[in-house]
Amino acid sequence: MKVFWASIEYKYKENPVKGGFVYVFVKANSKTDAYERITKEFLDMKLSISVLEFLIQYDKSTKWHNETETKHFMDLYNSANMNSGCVFDTFYAYEHE
Repeated sequence: MKVFWASIEYKYKENPVKGGFVYVFVKANSKTDAYERITKEFLDMKLSISVLEFLIQYDKSTKWHNETETKHFMDLYNSANMNSGCVFDTFYAYEHE
């Protein structure tokens, strides 16, 4: 199994005007399997995916802006690699007036 990650814009099912974006990591057999696992998790949280920006296998050699960010994403990767469910980064909400 591989660890995939995705950047997703989401909306709340009860209030589709509100939403945000999040990175999600998931261990899966394929891209299709990863998408199905992520979709199920979003449904369970009563969220809908409005935009799937990308869904790719995570490259463990990715270097971020600094060591702290690199460690943060490696921690998410490692957590997903040890779990069967999705591992989410911080959920960011869009600001509304």
